Amino acid sequence: MICENIFLVICLEFPDNIIRRAHCGKIRIPSFLLIIMLSLTVNAFSQDSIVEKKTSRVSFNGYIKDMQTIYIHNIDQDWITDNLIHNRLNFKWNISNSFTFCLEERNRFYWGDLTSINPQYKDLVAIDNGIVNMSWNIFDGKSYILNTTVDRLWLDYTKNNFQITLGRQRINWSQTYVWNPNDIFNTYSYFDFDYEEKPGSDAVRLQYFTSPSSKAEIAVKENKDKKITAAGLYRFNHWKYDFQGLAGIYNQSDLVLGMGWAGQIAKGGFKGEMSWFRPVKRFSDTTGVFLSSVEYDYTFRNSIFIQFECFYNSNTTNITNLLLSQVNPELLNAKNPFLNGFSIFGNISYPFTPLINVSLAGIYNPSNRMIFILPTFTFSLMNNLDLSLIAQSFQSYNPAVVSLLQTALFIRLKGSF
Repeated sequence: MICENIFLVICLEFPDNIIRRAHCGKIRIPSFLLIIMLSLTVNAFSQDSIVEKKTSRVSFNGYIKDMQTIYIHNIDQDWITDNLIHNRLNFKWNISNSFTFCLEERNRFYWGDLTSINPQYKDLVAIDNGIVNMSWNIFDGKSYILNTTVDRLWLDYTKNNFQITLGRQRINWSQTYVWNPNDIFNTYSYFDFDYEEKPGSDAVRLQYFTSPSSKAEIAVKENKDKKITAAGLYRFNHWKYDFQGLAGIYNQSDLVLGMGWAGQIAKGGFKGEMSWFRPVKRFSDTTGVFLSSVEYDYTFRNSIFIQFECFYNSNTTNITNLLLSQVNPELLNAKNPFLNGFSIFGNISYPFTPLINVSLAGIYNPSNRMIFILPTFTFSLMNNLDLSLIAQSFQSYNPAVVSLLQTALFIRLKGSF
């Protein structure tokens, strides 16, 4: 089968010392996860696979991607190259009309220069901020890492208008596209484009749907440092707009209040959200941190799509060490998700044909004198097989900012099943 051949090629390219370590029993991974990962990957594209045999209560899908990356700090200096094979497996079981179980994992194999020159890279890849560590480096060497991470593992119970979800899950309270002040449970980076699913949280979430367009919910999350984030949200519709308000405690240290909206102006999407954080222990002697994001998007009759977003961050703690490629979402902070001051985002995209789409995005932060340019070209080779060419280019006019690179080029092939 197709995937069996792919797996054989990958095995043939493994360094000899990996194979020797496997025979010696030194690979660090729970055996049941290794068996599941390999067996599901090999059978994913087979005609007699679980995809073909799935019932109405069981679903299985995923993808496998290969992405070549080139980092350029100076055009005349040595370029850094890296490669990533990224496989995702999604399993969902509708146990009954009320209970649903979900298990999703991502398997990533890195090799190349970046792994070699950064000894801490393997530790960054394996970071897991959940109560239970479910990210393992199966094996690693000077220039390679194989990691598997479970980022969804939850059980859901639904009865009439009530729903409760327990386990590792995504709690998405955001409205805008690039920056999300209301996303206090699982902050993510816009630059980490290869992680479409975005990170999850170890949490309990209760939702009560008061009408088809309104609901109240409470969520409680605990991280690996035993810090609690707990908040409530109420969402409703009025004047043809969806509004929401939230209040709670962030990371057991800050009171957080927020609100958001989503609607239309002049036949275009108009969205926004804002949050205010104030330390509980220093409530009277601080002004807190204010985050706000406003977005507008519009699609013309000729299919040209434009998008604008403005973000404000009052946090005076700047992010002065920037790594554009594969920014680890586990390292981000909901109180400081991007550079301080104002940031302006713009994007224009156009499908030249049903198979070819081109977009150009940019970010400008005048407070720190930084510019980001992000062009993307996507070509559909066939059903469920896409080729993407992506660039992330950064230019700083602020001598106080340290950047690990200035341009990153990505060539990605993605096959879904």
